[in-house]
Amino acid sequence: MIDRLMDPALASADDAELVRRARLGDRQAFEAIARRHGPVMYRFARRVLLDDGDAEEAVQDALLAAWLNLPDFRGDAALRTWLFRLTLNKAHNLRRKRRPEPREAAAEGLGGPTGDPARDIIENELVVALDAALTTLPEAQRVAWLLREVDELAYEEIAAIMHTSRDVVRGLLHRARRKLAERLEPWR
Repeated sequence: MIDRLMDPALASADDAELVRRARLGDRQAFEAIARRHGPVMYRFARRVLLDDGDAEEAVQDALLAAWLNLPDFRGDAALRTWLFRLTLNKAHNLRRKRRPEPREAAAEGLGGPTGDPARDIIENELVVALDAALTTLPEAQRVAWLLREVDELAYEEIAAIMHTSRDVVRGLLHRARRKLAERLEPWR
């Protein structure tokens, strides 16, 4: 939903234009960036941190860092990739600061009921099982899997976000998929 005070052209502007305008101090352009990318940043942070409040804080910190460092954004990677990297950094900072005990992730809806109560229950239980399986993965594997399977990023983008190589990402994904397949064997 776009605020009525926001320039309607901003909603359809591409990321490069929004970055250009935001660098010039256009707060509405940066707000459009936050509205466009904030929800996926939050979803990513939520799955990394396993806590709603911590995820909100990490995303707020990442968006603040993006605003402050936008003049330094060179555009070598996509804006989305840069924002994911900032989010991951802020999530790590928050985890180091708080050092929380791991908790089982809550189920997130699959987009609404299918009309078949039995199927809805099974799908919800599968989401709970997947979230539980994801919490058992080492963080690097979980992050790589989320970026690839949930956010559908390319291996190169994941490598840029994680500051590693494409081959390392391939290895992390291979191990994550194998471990998830083992843990979710009863669901086959």
